[in-house]
Amino acid sequence: MSYDYGNARIAAMRGRLFDRAAIARLGESATASVMVVQLERAPDWAPIMRRVAPLGTDATVALETAVEYHRSARLGALPLYYDGRDRRFVEALVMPLDAERALSLLRRRRAGEAAEAIATTAAPGAMLDASAVAAMARAPGLAAVLRPLVDREIISRGDAVPIIAAYTRGAASAQVESLLQAAVDRARWRRVEGRGDEAAALRRQFGQEQAARQATVMELAEAGPALATVLERTTRLAGLDALSALGRRDPLGIGAVAGYVAAVEAQAIRLRAMIARVRARWSAEDAAPYLARSERPAWLAS
Repeated sequence: MSYDYGNARIAAMRGRLFDRAAIARLGESATASVMVVQLERAPDWAPIMRRVAPLGTDATVALETAVEYHRSARLGALPLYYDGRDRRFVEALVMPLDAERALSLLRRRRAGEAAEAIATTAAPGAMLDASAVAAMARAPGLAAVLRPLVDREIISRGDAVPIIAAYTRGAASAQVESLLQAAVDRARWRRVEGRGDEAAALRRQFGQEQAARQATVMELAEAGPALATVLERTTRLAGLDALSALGRRDPLGIGAVAGYVAAVEAQAIRLRAMIARVRARWSAEDAAPYLARSERPAWLAS
């Protein structure tokens, strides 16, 4: 399989994403239950809504869970469409979702949540399928938790050692999480080593992603979660929108994949905002910034 095949699949999948007008209409739902019904009528979402229905009767929980399962289903399919080095590039693009799932699972375990509850409710990642996430939830110790990550080369075996050592000596949770995130970052960078314009473009993208993540951490420390949320809306959403647009200009290369991944993530942010609007009865003015056209970030100006 080549970019021709995979990118053709992506073009079809991209056509099923909600545009901003459709997302705005979902946000105008009178209740969360009405929003559930609207999603059940969308062909791309109906199977996902059926999947999350048994997890609980609360409509808001069903909506939030559906957003996460949609991310997993759409991003998890992408590596299967490619072979060789192209597949490694695609894996590097979707691995942040696996890092997110692993960190969430560790936090839930640390909070004392029952293993079975985690195993049955945690959403899969991209390269971490449902069975891998369930195995991580039920694992007897951190080494076993990390094994699916090592097996899928989401982190290296060598990087797992200091994470386990830090956990064993009682390091703070933030330190263990930082080590895990850094290990995933290194695995992504290894996938985009070498020559070629596409590898270089992905390295530039990953560098900017890391810089943006550090900026969010700094804002969170200095100004609290409210401002960090605004930063995600303004900076992250702007970057995703710009990458999504650029993806349309590279229909035969890795840019199409990067653009689709960005479009899926931007849709997820906007849908979460619309769920919050319905739940908390936000005004149209409160929701408007999530639906507005984002200013193009400086790093994507050229």
